Amino acid sequence: MMWHFGRQLLAVFVLVLAFLLLSLILTSDRSPGLPSISITKEQLRLLQAFAMGEAQENYTRHEQDDPQLLTAKRSEELLAHVRDACKTLDINLPVDSFMMAHMHFDDERKAIYCFVPKVACTSWKRVWMKMTGIVPPDKNISTISRYTVHTRVPLLSTNKERDVKFNTYRKFMFVRHPFDRVLSAFKDKIESEDKASAYNFHKQIGEKIEMKYRGTKAGHGKNVTFSEFIRFISEPGPGSFEQRNEHWLSVHHLCNPCTVQYDFIGKYENLKEDANYVLDWLGARDVIDAFPVSDRPFNARRYDPKYFDQLSYKDKIMFFTKYLADFVAFDYDFV
Repeated sequence: MMWHFGRQLLAVFVLVLAFLLLSLILTSDRSPGLPSISITKEQLRLLQAFAMGEAQENYTRHEQDDPQLLTAKRSEELLAHVRDACKTLDINLPVDSFMMAHMHFDDERKAIYCFVPKVACTSWKRVWMKMTGIVPPDKNISTISRYTVHTRVPLLSTNKERDVKFNTYRKFMFVRHPFDRVLSAFKDKIESEDKASAYNFHKQIGEKIEMKYRGTKAGHGKNVTFSEFIRFISEPGPGSFEQRNEHWLSVHHLCNPCTVQYDFIGKYENLKEDANYVLDWLGARDVIDAFPVSDRPFNARRYDPKYFDQLSYKDKIMFFTKYLADFVAFDYDFV
């Protein structure tokens, strides 16, 4: 501790010295009678860089020593970035029942969670079931079936006091890189067979994609390529019911962060740290020790050549255009 304190004092001393030297240099240039200082501007620049670098190093070290502080700072910066992006892009979507149908609430903790499919929402719903007493305190939430998870947690849209809760409860959500999210959706719903879902993705969506791009349903919706899928969901305009499926619909249309004032936005890329921070923030550690890992991870990464290499330049541009708000607002790189 004393070593860190001494280093900080040294950084401050060097920074002050640098500016004093700069003042003397400027004064000596204007007043020939004053003694000259034998230091070059390059040396002064190096002194300033050293001092500022030392200060930044100590600040970063302090953040690394306190993961909670780092997580809070990340979210604050992301929230500010979202506000700026929404203003720049002039996004102003309405608060409607569809959006509230993607919100769970906890009356005891006065909190609202807006869930985004393919962003650990099944794990969060299991947590919510335990937090709100839907399952017993000693229940192993990893054993709760996916069907139960997605049908038993109350939605804000059906609550009689939804407006009061929406306006007074704390709110949070989690986001994910758009390409990773839709790749996960493709691998889960289109490439594989989701037997836990009551919705037949192959018949209802896969066959429509086949017919649109091949003129046949001979594959029964089970051999749709990633390129065909990306073209299908990236078409301009509002899109059909199938193109607007919640598993790949833009986050802005699900949770509306440009209109709704969220208190915390976490990222899937920092899921463990961000989710456990939220559990502390909600005061839920008495019922949940740690955020659960996924029981069905798809390890979707946009750099996987098996999928990414299928996409043409036009496919990528169409996708980026369709999901522009998510890329920009949540500070994700296109590549």
